[in-house]
Amino acid sequence: MMLTRAALCAALLLSAAAPAFAAGPMTDKEKVRAQAEHDCYDDVQKLCSDVTSDEEKVKSCMKAHHAQLSPKCAKDFDAGMGH
Repeated sequence: MMLTRAALCAALLLSAAAPAFAAGPMTDKEKVRAQAEHDCYDDVQKLCSDVTSDEEKVKSCMKAHHAQLSPKCAKDFDAGMGH
């Protein structure tokens, strides 16, 4: 019974992870974007929450509030997210 339960858990974990593996590895651009989204989430919520449904407006808002961005977010933004 224990082996069957462990096998079922393993199968469920693998089937849940399969879509992520099927999508393939992330490109460098996707990695930069994902990191920027992570690093800038709180800044966007604090400074630009009224425009979060429009990416271009978020970028404009972040440019306008650049001096208020957290160091990590500002670094990501300057590295390419703001261009």
